[in-house]
Amino acid sequence: MSKQEKKGTLSAHELNKYAYCPYQWYFEKTYGRKELRRLYVERNEKLGLEDSIGSHFRRGEAFHEGNYRAYSLRRRMRRILTAAVVCVLLLCALAVKYGWI
Repeated sequence: MSKQEKKGTLSAHELNKYAYCPYQWYFEKTYGRKELRRLYVERNEKLGLEDSIGSHFRRGEAFHEGNYRAYSLRRRMRRILTAAVVCVLLLCALAVKYGWI
């Protein structure tokens, strides 16, 4: 038991959980998160359901990975374009300086 539980105080995190869903807060305080997760998995196995938490997590990971790839590609293209513009400007400056134009 933590010091906080001995004192009977609630953390801001616990208050937020309670505000979000009092039932969830109550059951987590009473049974613990680990036991609730075990019961959740057991129920899904009996009903033949997939683990929606895990599948949502994997789907979210795939979504964010795709977004990161697109972001990374845009960033790389921007750097290449910037380098090309700098090279063209340098060539123009040299052409003007040495009278090539």
